[in-house]
Amino acid sequence: MGFFKKVKSMAGGADSELLEKGRLGRGVVVGLELTGTAVRMGVDEYRVCQVAVQVFLDGEQPYVAQARQRILEYQIPQLSQGGALVAVRVDPADPQKIAIDFQSEAPVVTMGKAPDGGAERILEMGLPADLVIVANAPLGVRNYLGHDVHLFTLTVSVPGQAPYQVQIGNPAPVEALPLLYPGSKVPGKVMAGEPNSVAIDWDAAIAAES
Repeated sequence: MGFFKKVKSMAGGADSELLEKGRLGRGVVVGLELTGTAVRMGVDEYRVCQVAVQVFLDGEQPYVAQARQRILEYQIPQLSQGGALVAVRVDPADPQKIAIDFQSEAPVVTMGKAPDGGAERILEMGLPADLVIVANAPLGVRNYLGHDVHLFTLTVSVPGQAPYQVQIGNPAPVEALPLLYPGSKVPGKVMAGEPNSVAIDWDAAIAAES
């Protein structure tokens, strides 16, 4: 890294070439730490932050990467809450090299098929469970079948075990929309020994409502 590029990086400046030519993706902020460095540019005040972002790219599975970047002071509270949506630029040669693109809208992304089978594997091999939807929100991504993926907060009840809550991303077909409300009871499956591996059985839920 050249001297001036190193100085720019220390000041939290995003790589201009990456912002111009990087692959556009959707990001969810999962962590933010202040580095202690403050930068003033005209009337604007920035803080250099280390931001952990879950990155979603077309045709691929999500992953987490880190960006060291200066952020306007007034934007920090919103991003610090976690779950904030951002557009990201990704280096095609190094997926861990990312920059938040504050000038672009976060695109809707269609993910690739999960290599481990994802929800389909859980529904095929998991233990039956009763699920209650506590909350849900669309993530702005679709699975490989084109179904919107939602972030669900669920209460999970497995026979013989105490109920517990999880937050998971699960696809929901259009036919399931009438069932997406707090308090909705839906059947599902849980992988034995993996309490966070939960999938909603939409086929069974929709059939029960028919």
